[in-house]
Amino acid sequence: MDIKEFFKKLDKVEKKEEIEELFNKLNIEPKYQKDKKKYPDLKFNINTDEIKELKDKGYITNNNLNVSLSEKNLTTLEKLLYALIWKNGELSRIKPIVSGICGEETSTGKVFNQFGKHLCNNEELIIDQHVLRAYIYYKEGNIIKKIGDKVFNKYSNDYKTWINKRKIFKENKNLMDDYLFAIGKKLKEEN
Repeated sequence: MDIKEFFKKLDKVEKKEEIEELFNKLNIEPKYQKDKKKYPDLKFNINTDEIKELKDKGYITNNNLNVSLSEKNLTTLEKLLYALIWKNGELSRIKPIVSGICGEETSTGKVFNQFGKHLCNNEELIIDQHVLRAYIYYKEGNIIKKIGDKVFNKYSNDYKTWINKRKIFKENKNLMDDYLFAIGKKLKEEN
């Protein structure tokens, strides 16, 4: 089965097992699939009160990690996580996540902003570039290699509607995310 046929049949499924069976027929190599050791399911939320507390403590300023955070009295876990973020040069990437948690839109960092929305409310979908690429292929037959903010803005709400309007998709949104991730990653590499 090819990806086009997968999407045609996906629109007709009624059970989770049918989604799984369809995906298995695609025979997508493990290298395209989400590594659950690297990306285990998140079992927590972060609410706006928790963000307010971080702001009150001075850990976050202007929805970003305080650049002088390393001077504060941090726990070992906080130091370790800050050091990892710092080493990867990702300190500024926190801002769209925090903005998403606070329900604020950002003009850039749309994937991270949507992730923040998910962290605050797990009914919100995680939408990454691979998932959106698979959805765009489903809708238009196009493979868009680079999913930037402009493309995200154009398709993300339609994607949310597509997932949420079908009970079977909504009830299995993590499964759908995993499968669309793999399809989108494969499409990007094969393009």
